[in-house]
Amino acid sequence: MRLLLDARKIEDYGIGVYIRHVFGGLLEQPFFEDIRVIHLAGKERLAVPRQKEIRAHYANYDPREQLEIPWKCRHLKGYYYFSPHYIFPLFLRQRLIVTVHDLIHFKFPAFFKPQVKVEIARFFLRQIKSRAALVFTVSRQTAADLAEMFSIPMDKIRIIYNGVADTFFQTPPFASPYLFPYIIYVGNWKPHKNIITLLQAFRFISTLHPDLRLVLIGLAPRPAVQKEISRLNLNEKCLLLGYLPQPEVIRYLDGACLFVFPSLYEGFGLPPLEAMARGRAVISSPAGSLREVLADAALYFDPTSAEDLAAKIDLLLSDESKRHSYEKKGRQRSSLFRWPEAVARHVHFLQDLE
Repeated sequence: MRLLLDARKIEDYGIGVYIRHVFGGLLEQPFFEDIRVIHLAGKERLAVPRQKEIRAHYANYDPREQLEIPWKCRHLKGYYYFSPHYIFPLFLRQRLIVTVHDLIHFKFPAFFKPQVKVEIARFFLRQIKSRAALVFTVSRQTAADLAEMFSIPMDKIRIIYNGVADTFFQTPPFASPYLFPYIIYVGNWKPHKNIITLLQAFRFISTLHPDLRLVLIGLAPRPAVQKEISRLNLNEKCLLLGYLPQPEVIRYLDGACLFVFPSLYEGFGLPPLEAMARGRAVISSPAGSLREVLADAALYFDPTSAEDLAAKIDLLLSDESKRHSYEKKGRQRSSLFRWPEAVARHVHFLQDLE
């Protein structure tokens, strides 16, 4: 089997993790006759010989990719083109394999402006229905969404859970970076991540636990979040750390009292599993795939209720025995999700195409 791996989104937070582990793992497998990798010029790249690399100048969503990628791949006949994202070059001659991580555009279309973003996503997913030889998804939830919303046949879909990187299990514990107690969130700041509800819950909790702080790790803060922090008078109690490399994320996880994940929808939900791997108790929304992935190892709350979230945070802060119980269950649950197993399952299903 011959593969073209599109690794141009390797620097993305979520899909980038998938590319590093799954594509990186596929490169080590003896099954494949040949693998070529598409990288963006000047960006991070997988470790492949230069003769196995196709260097692109245009990223996903840039209309010019629609001509550049098919042209640079025109001589690679008989290859499968593996896209880790639902956007792909339409003029490709290669057969298509694609991974769909979530359908957030269609669950919460109001969060994606202008509306054309939703319509573009809809167009490409319809193309996937007719053109893809195989569709990977990262949860039963996403598979069900694809079948329901786009009538993609279930016999074309393969469900493979993401993994937790070995470093989350193997890195020795860090001392807390702060002298004060804190709870932590790790992830991006898009509207569906529901950070506003977390802030409102924390405002109430801070009156019961005045020394407590909230650490937010992720991409650059959005104005709406910063405005809410100011409105709630939390400027001195919220620490906005921005994007951090993995070792630093682990350091801050190790010092936290617990991890909170208030998202309104997830196709998988890797950050709470990573927190569990570091022995942190997790409070999570049950939305999307989260209950499927986290099972009984997380304490769930109503993501529309700041009051319920505040009550659950107070419960775990006040009840050490219950908090330790969730820490133990979380470590056990997170150990079930490993990248080598995910790679092996990808290989298994790819072999079926031959």
